[in-house]
Amino acid sequence: MKKINFKLGPGFIITSAFIGPGTITLCTLSGIEFGYSLIWCIIFSIAATSYLQELSARLGIISRLGLGDIFKSNTHNTLNKVFFIFIFLSLFIGNSAYESGNISGTVMGLETFTGSITINLLKFNINLLPIFISIFLISIIAYGSYKVFERMLVSLVFVMSLTFIVTAILSKPDLNLIIDGLIPNINDNNFIYVIGLIGTTVVPYNLFLHSYISKKKWKSKKDYKSSIYDTLLSIFIGGLISISIIITSAGASGLIDGNEVKNAIDLGKQLSPYLGDFSKYFISIGLFSAGITSSITAPIATSYALSSIFNYKPEWKEKKFKIVSIIIILIGCFFSSTSYNPIYIIKLAQFVNGLFLPIIGISLLWAVNQTHYLGNYINTKYYNVIGLLIIILSILISLRSLSLL
Repeated sequence: MKKINFKLGPGFIITSAFIGPGTITLCTLSGIEFGYSLIWCIIFSIAATSYLQELSARLGIISRLGLGDIFKSNTHNTLNKVFFIFIFLSLFIGNSAYESGNISGTVMGLETFTGSITINLLKFNINLLPIFISIFLISIIAYGSYKVFERMLVSLVFVMSLTFIVTAILSKPDLNLIIDGLIPNINDNNFIYVIGLIGTTVVPYNLFLHSYISKKKWKSKKDYKSSIYDTLLSIFIGGLISISIIITSAGASGLIDGNEVKNAIDLGKQLSPYLGDFSKYFISIGLFSAGITSSITAPIATSYALSSIFNYKPEWKEKKFKIVSIIIILIGCFFSSTSYNPIYIIKLAQFVNGLFLPIIGISLLWAVNQTHYLGNYINTKYYNVIGLLIIILSILISLRSLSLL
């Protein structure tokens, strides 16, 4: 019997990046507020993400170039500067702020087991758990390797999958309502959630990340098919996790008010009819896994993307690569440990991301149609049509979302 050469890796890193504490909370609130009716939104997001991430992975494997390298080699000096400003605002500043939420989500899951550990320093209450978590993350950056990073994230994605899929099954969902939720339904009440669910799944920095880690993982054009399986399977699992959270929340929406969701114990209340007192620990395991995976991928993705700006090798052993990642973690640690809410920075990042995603999508679609990069692996006409539809929808959603800021 012929052995199938199928390896897991980069795709699961992408899934671990977009399934973070923010995604869990947003899916929870969506289920509480709108029941199963926004499941279609996750399906659309996963389809769009699968398409764009496949383009990014293919670009990395076949051309042996990262997305940032493509930009740099095909834009005028002035355009380079504008592009680099976008990257800096969207990725460095934005991910620094998002890192606070990632670390805080990790703390939220951990506090269920350890309780809060705080000290008073110069009249400021300092939470020590974000500091401990940041030390752990920095240790991985400083002394770990890509292989350690990859294996850890693949394992944690499976932990998240098990946790949230089991909770969805235990909630005994109404299959007829789930089917109804597959039909697109947008109105003024749910539009902000539609934007949020799409925005937490289709993430610009993941397109940079995937191209770089794919060329590192997959050494030959022969590996391209394996990368497709890896991408589709991993992002499908990510979508299944998000849908499972919505189903769980919808099934127990009468037990909890969305405005009361402030920590893992609140989220765990949804499961109390099924798991009793153990429910808060069960949900905390998933929340901790989501938090720690996002906390490590955000700084790593930033380091890969900024390599084209600061002219360093996008390699784990590169000193500047590590420095950029560690700076992101330290900024996130500061916000999280002091309970400072970087809302204005996050809004700025959202504004830039709203403009940035269509630009990245158009550039990526152009790159995968260039024979000098991909040779016989360029897009077909039909595949381009799908890409154009996704980009048009992203532009329309971006314009509407920017008007809400």
